[in-house]
Amino acid sequence: MAAPDRRALESRIVPASLLSRRELAALVASGGLVPAAGQSQFGWMLWEFVREYLRLLDERRSDQLARLESAGEFAALGGKVRTELGRMWGPFPARTPLNAKRIGTIDAGDHRIERIVFESRPDFHVTANLYRPNGPSAKVPAIIFPCGHGSAGKASETYQLFSALMARNGIAVLTWDPLGQGERHQYVDAATGRTRFRAGSGEHRILGDRCYLVGENLMQYRVWDCIRALDYLESRQEIESERIGIAGQSGGGMVTLQFAGFEDRLKAAFVSCAVASFRAKSEALLIADPEQVLYGTLRAGIDHPELLAAFAPRPLMIGAAKRDYVPIEGARRTHAELTGVYEKLAAPEQLHLVETDDAHGMNRELREAAASFFLATLAGEERAVSEGDSRPRQPAELACTESGQVAVSLQSKSVADLCAAKADAIEPSFELPRSDSEFGVYQSLIANRIKDVTRVGSFKAEFGIEVPTRFLDAGVYAKGAVFLVAEQGKDHPIVQRYLIDAVVAANHSVYGLDLRGWGASRPVMPELEVGFEWDDFLAYRSLELGRPLFGQRIKDLLATAPRLTKRREWIVIGVGIGGLVAAHAAVLDPRISGVVSVQAPISYRSMLDDPESTLPVSSLLPGVLGQYEVRDVYAAVAPRPLLIVNPQDPRRRTVAREQAQAECAWVSDVYDALESVGSLRIESGLGRTEVRALVGDWLGSLAG
Repeated sequence: MAAPDRRALESRIVPASLLSRRELAALVASGGLVPAAGQSQFGWMLWEFVREYLRLLDERRSDQLARLESAGEFAALGGKVRTELGRMWGPFPARTPLNAKRIGTIDAGDHRIERIVFESRPDFHVTANLYRPNGPSAKVPAIIFPCGHGSAGKASETYQLFSALMARNGIAVLTWDPLGQGERHQYVDAATGRTRFRAGSGEHRILGDRCYLVGENLMQYRVWDCIRALDYLESRQEIESERIGIAGQSGGGMVTLQFAGFEDRLKAAFVSCAVASFRAKSEALLIADPEQVLYGTLRAGIDHPELLAAFAPRPLMIGAAKRDYVPIEGARRTHAELTGVYEKLAAPEQLHLVETDDAHGMNRELREAAASFFLATLAGEERAVSEGDSRPRQPAELACTESGQVAVSLQSKSVADLCAAKADAIEPSFELPRSDSEFGVYQSLIANRIKDVTRVGSFKAEFGIEVPTRFLDAGVYAKGAVFLVAEQGKDHPIVQRYLIDAVVAANHSVYGLDLRGWGASRPVMPELEVGFEWDDFLAYRSLELGRPLFGQRIKDLLATAPRLTKRREWIVIGVGIGGLVAAHAAVLDPRISGVVSVQAPISYRSMLDDPESTLPVSSLLPGVLGQYEVRDVYAAVAPRPLLIVNPQDPRRRTVAREQAQAECAWVSDVYDALESVGSLRIESGLGRTEVRALVGDWLGSLAG
């Protein structure tokens, strides 16, 4: 998609400093914010491309939902949503004993608070509080209440006030600490008993990114906690199991949004400060926690309206704050779409929208509205609920462990442990190919898996995407053509001095390509002040689109190279993540006659194992660890010349030569089996000058 015409929009340009973040986002959404004079023409390209993609998929989705008419069609939609959620979350574990324990009970006068620990998976502990009414022993309705991202988890003030309000009005509430919060920090420092990272979304980002690698989403863990919370409530004699609902605020609202339509046991749902749409949140420049970024959801035609339509016609209340960073316009639009759904299902009275003139948070107005809603839908009492004067307790009073952390007191497993165990279980194993025909089968298998994992699609240029190029001609006697792709960009001084100059000195013509989002096409939008890396933001959006940004970059290389040279084959040099792009591209295109990979990540497994990885989100590929490793990509390049230089660990540190060779032992075995081991070279620990000399000599040896 081309950038807006500056001349046509000049009258709409205002200094960004005079605009709020929401106003900036609105201008972006309308196409009214354009690059400043002198700014790179490519600075907005990738965001404009993604935004247009979002618009097209959103319009198609909305049209499809609007065309549904019958109860049968909506039932089919619900089935599709549940099937796709199962795919996007990843498979659930087996149900195992909860091993629930009541640690103690607080008598609050008009209600009680039980401190509980249960295992949602073996040795994976959940710290929970059950708020229940005091009074007659008759069974009572209940709700599960997954928390948002407050670091205190279940002890957060808002969540305490709401849970107590419900219990005082005759409805029990089971709430628990989410992963990475409260008593469930996942990376606990043994010396301090505190997380090594930022609680809440900080740990979620680390864990969620690694879940992608094994084909899961962090939301699967949160949803499974919900399922086991329901199992626990059903085990309690005081709870009326046929009258259970769910409520969630913010991050807990996103859990509710995704889970409500998945679970038949839920009879009513309240979703607060979460509902909008994936498109609306993107245009509001919300990067989102990985547990909220579902791989391929928009390509599957599933957004907030479909997730909640799967819950219809059961009672649903949407809570929204007018001054929230979650765009109120998105909440209203989704409510409007759902109104049509509930009307067609003859249940318009079951859908509610309550708005509060406040910022993000489940304030008193929303708490009272939610309590009144559940009282009507679960208890059959039509009356307004008033919170009165209520005070929260200190987190220590609600704690379920002596140390305040399950990792310390109970030696609980972590998500990282479970991901590592799954990676071990799904790691693919290949027989060493010992003939050309066996290697052909292996190479085709890896190529097909690359296509499936990267979603590279056809090798054609895409409308709206330009690849900035720099060509240095070695003349009519050039020995070959080299394409260079570096995440730093073709014009980076180090790339130019130590690689491009080496190629030219070796008498090869060189084409420097800035694949989308790199170099000259790196997103540069100073009008938008954001607190994240644009590459990460766009990588998450690409996951929602079902097209990893890494695969889009492979497409750029394979679509661009053949158009720029008349040669039948060419060499590709990749730097950083570009090294992996180059190797992947070579497996897919036999016209690539050789590959140089400089400073590329050593393995995908190392990305999973190191929580302090500094690699970008765009380097992650969902499910890759069950399909292939970096070494398999390199091996599938055989028998073509391959030079691996200074591979790096996830913290961007060059690994020792011995480690590099050990990690690439499979690559050496494949080259050796094909009697082409002389075409493979692995070097590490080299300085820049040494790299320059090595690349030049390597190119020279090919010509010889």
